[in-house]
Amino acid sequence: MNEENDILKYYKEELKWNPPFADIFSSYAPEALGGYLQMRDYVQNGKLSPKTRELIFTILDTLDGELEGAKAHAKKAVSEGLYIEELVETFVIMTMVKGINVMCTGGSEVIKAAEEHYKVLNNIE
Repeated sequence: MNEENDILKYYKEELKWNPPFADIFSSYAPEALGGYLQMRDYVQNGKLSPKTRELIFTILDTLDGELEGAKAHAKKAVSEGLYIEELVETFVIMTMVKGINVMCTGGSEVIKAAEEHYKVLNNIE
């Protein structure tokens, strides 16, 4: 098995994610695929707390309209200790900078997903 296939296997089996670019990069730009994985590993093992890192990913995915990713990152942030109030405060800041449209086009959905996850984690009905 070559390095590119090892990386694809890592994404699919370890990360449980099949990024849409991975197959294309592995065929045409394997160095880019490896480089992306290095950046990802750097961030995962960087100086930011997991809670903060996941919050940043939540906001960026929301701004990009990548709501499934935003919800997944919000849930992970809650699992890492983020309070719903902290998430909402961050969305208020985002609203101040980017406008209310962000809340209307996905922010509310992301917060609701985080709330539901919080309830599950804390056995709240």
